[in-house]
Amino acid sequence: MADILVVDDDQSIATAFERFLQHEGHSCTVASNVEDAVRLVGEIDPDLVVMDIRMPGVDGLQGLEQLRGRYPGVDVVMMTAYGTSQTSIDAIRGGAFEYLTKPLDLDQLRSVIGRALAARESRRRAVAPGVTEPEGTPQLHVGLVGETPAMQDVYKMIGRLATIDVPALVVGERGTGKELVVATIHDNSARRDRPFLAADCATLPEDVLGAELFAEGLGTLHLSSVHALPKTLQARLVRAINETSRRGALRTPLSARVIASTDQDLAAAVESGAFSPELYDALTVIELRLPPLRERLDDVPVLVRYFIQRFNDELSRTIRGVDDQVLRRLNQHPWPGNVGELESVVKRACIVTRSDVITMEDIGDSLAENRFPRRQDVESALGRAVRVALQERLVEKASRAPSSAFHEIVDLVEGTLVKEALTITNGNQVKASELLGVNRATLRKKAASE
Repeated sequence: MADILVVDDDQSIATAFERFLQHEGHSCTVASNVEDAVRLVGEIDPDLVVMDIRMPGVDGLQGLEQLRGRYPGVDVVMMTAYGTSQTSIDAIRGGAFEYLTKPLDLDQLRSVIGRALAARESRRRAVAPGVTEPEGTPQLHVGLVGETPAMQDVYKMIGRLATIDVPALVVGERGTGKELVVATIHDNSARRDRPFLAADCATLPEDVLGAELFAEGLGTLHLSSVHALPKTLQARLVRAINETSRRGALRTPLSARVIASTDQDLAAAVESGAFSPELYDALTVIELRLPPLRERLDDVPVLVRYFIQRFNDELSRTIRGVDDQVLRRLNQHPWPGNVGELESVVKRACIVTRSDVITMEDIGDSLAENRFPRRQDVESALGRAVRVALQERLVEKASRAPSSAFHEIVDLVEGTLVKEALTITNGNQVKASELLGVNRATLRKKAASE
């Protein structure tokens, strides 16, 4: 049996909690505000506190800060019916043991209580030395959108990663928002006042990547497409991570926290010998997997509202929403391009619609199945094109001066990508570089060589 303090200004919820906990064999004390909760924790030393966030006067997040400041040994589970991504991150970053959304799932609540009590018992047995809790941190902006359980788990992991200064790996399909997640971790960490740098391992030359890896003064370095990191840099990076963790003396110290991301199976890359097993082990100590949009379709209406509001501001429109037919179609789409694809579909509709409500006519062919081809289809088409190009050069070889087929084909592919990106963005180099995931200097260099 455990002593559990429930803090909620809604008497009906507090009463229901009391009955549930008593049925589970626990004793329950109820407080209706933070002031009483802080006082009761000092008086009865409960085994666990379960506290609502939205309360009049001092809210639950402020209460969490007070409790963790005065009683660092007490575990607090936060709950709310009005949660946002930032609320979840703030709760976990502030020291909450767990974060639950109402209406509560009793099996989940039972599991969380069990884990919290087991953790408290483990600490008692370990007789760990006291830990000084960090001071409260300011509220920060988060651009992540979603309310499903899958996204709540993402927010919780972001909150934990923001408080632990170690390398990590973010895994997700294209369009799931990997860079936004890494930037959010940085913005909520103690490194947020230092620069954040994203480096694409698939596009940047090896010498540039090497310079960025060991650049001085960085806060967080996001290595996107880390599966494409050259083997020589993989070895240097894993050595730097290991020596930094041991506080060893390095000729080229690693000042940044490294968070990598990929849409590939790194374990398979390790098996094939394409990726360093030592670097894999260093990065996957903490791994955050982002759910594809097809696994959280309940977030589609929320995302649509968010994008419409954003594009209303950007495009000076006054669109109120989408009609029922559009919403049904959006919920039926498999979203191979994930949130990035949904963003493009909504933006196009916001541009072309003549009404303040988006209809299927505005959606047009944006949801055509061949609009976002499968990765294997793209790779197959690219393979055929390369094969044809090589055969052509084999035929022409006798009549041409010696040249590098490899560099010619790579230059052709890169030039085509840049040309198409600039066409799609109406010549806007900033948007084109964002679309391709390269810096503007690289884009200008490739465009100039055309």
